[in-house]
Amino acid sequence: MKALQKILVSVVFAAMSSSAFAVANPTYEEVQMAIDNTLNKVQESKTALDNGADTDTVVAMVTDARQLQKDISNNVLDLKRNQASNVLKQARAALLKNEIAEAKNLLGEALGKYKEIKQLYISNHS
Repeated sequence: MKALQKILVSVVFAAMSSSAFAVANPTYEEVQMAIDNTLNKVQESKTALDNGADTDTVVAMVTDARQLQKDISNNVLDLKRNQASNVLKQARAALLKNEIAEAKNLLGEALGKYKEIKQLYISNHS
């Protein structure tokens, strides 16, 4: 019985590592679109906050931006994307604490980080 179990586990691992389960790398256009969508949503969040939008609305926008940034899938950008995502997370936390000035600063920082990601991506694919 143990031998059968070992064989079954081996077959499952072999099947999972085969190309049938491989995830295709996103195209240049898909990554570029993900960067642009995230950048636009962060800008929208910052503009809304600067214009006095209610906190719940801006929190939802920041949450959307954090979801969009997950599609920025590129090995070169992963570290930068994670750093920018952490800044968005801090901005969302500041908004939830009603620390508007801190949230504005953090959204500005996040905006800069996503612009940097965009430039880095463009420069690596020119």
